[in-house]
Amino acid sequence: MTRRARVAVVSDYTLATLGGAENAFHDQVLALSAVADVLAICPPSERLAALGRQPQIRAMGVPAAFVVPGLGFPLVPHTARLRHRLRTVLAEHRVEVVHLHSEFGLAAAAIAAARELGIAVVQTVHTFFWQTTAPIQTLLALGGPPFHRLVTGFSPARIRLADRAGDSALRAMTLATARRVDLVISPSAHQADRLRAAGLARVEVVPNTVAPNPTARPVTSIDGPLRVLWIGRLADEKRILPFVRDALRAVGDVGADRLQVEIVGAGPRQAQVRRLIDGHRGITWRGRLDPAEIPAALERAHVTVLSSIGWDNQPMTVAESITALRGVIWCDPALTEGLADAGIAAFGESTDVLAGRLVELATDPTPVIAASSAAISARDVFSADTFLRSVTRAYRTAMAVEQQTGVPTCAS
Repeated sequence: MTRRARVAVVSDYTLATLGGAENAFHDQVLALSAVADVLAICPPSERLAALGRQPQIRAMGVPAAFVVPGLGFPLVPHTARLRHRLRTVLAEHRVEVVHLHSEFGLAAAAIAAARELGIAVVQTVHTFFWQTTAPIQTLLALGGPPFHRLVTGFSPARIRLADRAGDSALRAMTLATARRVDLVISPSAHQADRLRAAGLARVEVVPNTVAPNPTARPVTSIDGPLRVLWIGRLADEKRILPFVRDALRAVGDVGADRLQVEIVGAGPRQAQVRRLIDGHRGITWRGRLDPAEIPAALERAHVTVLSSIGWDNQPMTVAESITALRGVIWCDPALTEGLADAGIAAFGESTDVLAGRLVELATDPTPVIAASSAAISARDVFSADTFLRSVTRAYRTAMAVEQQTGVPTCAS
């Protein structure tokens, strides 16, 4: 694509929600606007409206029919009316590629509209490791497939994708949509392997990109306490409560004058987090921050922590941390992008592992300084230039598939 392409980027998720998929959508739309005319389509929010005020970006808000209580998830069913509206706007903007970031009704309607117009469709998968610790596996297994069929019109994928039936049903929603696009994008290599094993023939790895951080400076010395930052949704899948307990243990071992922990985020476990840290001088909860405030939080820290195991495919917090020239203490050995160089391993679910690593680093922060230095080169994988080279190559492949077959051929 030597001229400006015309791309529609679509998500069922609202940008008002705290989450990696939402931030990936936002930052990829911004990156794409450097080389393409971008139509950003998702449920309305002020953040979407702000995107639409950027050069070369038009925002289209699609109101939700229903918002799932407790989750804040906007439900946009696939209807004939929505499909017609999308077909009209895709034709008006002469869109060449539809790029999905979700797997529900809005994505399904976009696929149908694109097929009617002969437009290539790609999907970035963020959700192939969906799981829940809630005791509702049977309910999810029974209710997940008919729910997804109701909002999308897609037949469920009948394949076992996880040990627990409910987790498998959640991931089958993603697979049911991914089977209907021309090409699937995975932000990480390990998720791409799992997608191929599930039967998807065309899967390309395109790491997430984040906004540049031109003021980032590496950590060259640490005077005073080691400052550790945890960013994310305060939820079980992020293992926030085990992290807080590990952090409390570590601060108790070395003292608040040698280790300070800052937690940024909100979510269903925030009340428990506040109770656990109440009265402890070495740990602070900042609540949810505006995305524009995250670089300052990263600058205050020496290193960040990713405590999830088996949930994330490529966390945006990793990309943001390394772009800010901050190393990442991480617990999931399946994650590799950027972390192979700028990561500090703390593998294992035992409290001895992460708490022990925090104690070691507070006592001798040399690995923190080394990880920050390594981030100078490691951040290239998350740069806009790297993303644009990879994603435009994926678009060309998808367009060739659409032109040759006229039907999705991602499934083997």
